[in-house]
Amino acid sequence: MQCKDQHADNSLMRNQQTTLHADESGATTLEWALLLAAVALPSYWTIRMALHLLTDHYRMMTMINSLPFP
Repeated sequence: MQCKDQHADNSLMRNQQTTLHADESGATTLEWALLLAAVALPSYWTIRMALHLLTDHYRMMTMINSLPFP
């Protein structure tokens, strides 16, 4: 009796695993999220660095322009 119950549990477990592996309902969402992360994170870093460079350049130009003529 116990062997049959164990066999039924194993069969049920395999069926659930097969169903879980066959379920691809969130695959598209996951792919889009990974794609967005792969594009957005480097873009954020690039824009942040460009703004930092522009700010430093602006500071340098205002400093040079504010110097008195010799």
